[in-house]
Amino acid sequence: MKIRIGFNGSFGGLLYSSGYSYDPDCVYINGTGRDYYEFYIQLNRCGTLGKNSRQEDARKNPAKNLMWNTVTVQYNPLIEEEWDEHFKVTCEYGYDFWKTVTFPFLDVEVATGNPVVFTLSPPECYMEIRYGYGTTGNRVGGPVRVGDPLTLIIYMRSKYDGFDIVVNDCYAHNGAQKKIQLIDQYGCPVDDKLISRFRGSWSESQVFETQVFAYMKTFRFTGSPALYIECDVRMCHGRCPSQPCHWRNAKSVAKRSTDVEVATTPAALSQNINLFQSLRVLQEGENSEDASALSNRTTGYYTDNSQNSVCVRSGLLAGLLALASTVLCFLSLALTVMCYRSKRLVKGCADDPAHHVIAAAPARCFLTHKGRIN
Repeated sequence: MKIRIGFNGSFGGLLYSSGYSYDPDCVYINGTGRDYYEFYIQLNRCGTLGKNSRQEDARKNPAKNLMWNTVTVQYNPLIEEEWDEHFKVTCEYGYDFWKTVTFPFLDVEVATGNPVVFTLSPPECYMEIRYGYGTTGNRVGGPVRVGDPLTLIIYMRSKYDGFDIVVNDCYAHNGAQKKIQLIDQYGCPVDDKLISRFRGSWSESQVFETQVFAYMKTFRFTGSPALYIECDVRMCHGRCPSQPCHWRNAKSVAKRSTDVEVATTPAALSQNINLFQSLRVLQEGENSEDASALSNRTTGYYTDNSQNSVCVRSGLLAGLLALASTVLCFLSLALTVMCYRSKRLVKGCADDPAHHVIAAAPARCFLTHKGRIN
């Protein structure tokens, strides 16, 4: 996300992602006295989280996606103060991004012997996480809890047959320094308690699509609700190089040994891409509101995530309260004056010697007449 921020005067403080001021990569601006700054926030770091606006299958009914990050404006570079500001920056980036690769030109000889050169339409790749164990669960669109079963799915689709995919070097991190490896370079799980080995399936209806998936138990790093899963994906034209934990051999391959020799000859055409997904992980017994309040207490502000809420600055709120107090005092004074005048009017009527007579002319005093008028 590209952020542009302007100030009324020179700014000499700090701009960083809330909760990540200890990470130099998440401190974007160390003020130099300018009044305008531009910086970038990475989507897979510094507490950036996302969700889908709908829980439908994005391959059939594309759903809009949201990414957000909370940015702190700290006016004093050394200390946090009450007038520091916090902004939740939200980016709606449309539909799911299917990453693609670009293969070089291919020379194909037809029966006439004349070479025909054409560009190979590249496959597309996408990662998502679903609830439960299996590929039919709902897409994760909100917070998950520690211990929840999830399925990590990587899709590859193309208009033509003849492509292969392998997944390796998967890592989990908190968007900062904490990082553990889930899948090694051979495609094998490092810890079976956290993630299973990859399995796969493919279909040939309308488009050629391959699904590679692994089951995992939700966990989180100490003190950090943000969890990022990143994997290196290799797409090949033809079969990808064999590896000990290839998803096509999920039933026949035994546990990997360090003595196993791995074929290193690459496919004729192949390219690597990196895919990631972000999760917000809650502890057992913790609800979304409690997590938001706890996060806000640690950073010194409160945020209501309701889409219909309005954020009011403290100065404006104080001004509104002062105005309301002034209006209330004015109304109280006016009511007191009216009561005083009313009492004087009643007293004047009581002291009038002709108060039993109703004059024909206009008068200030009126009495109730209990008689019959013919």
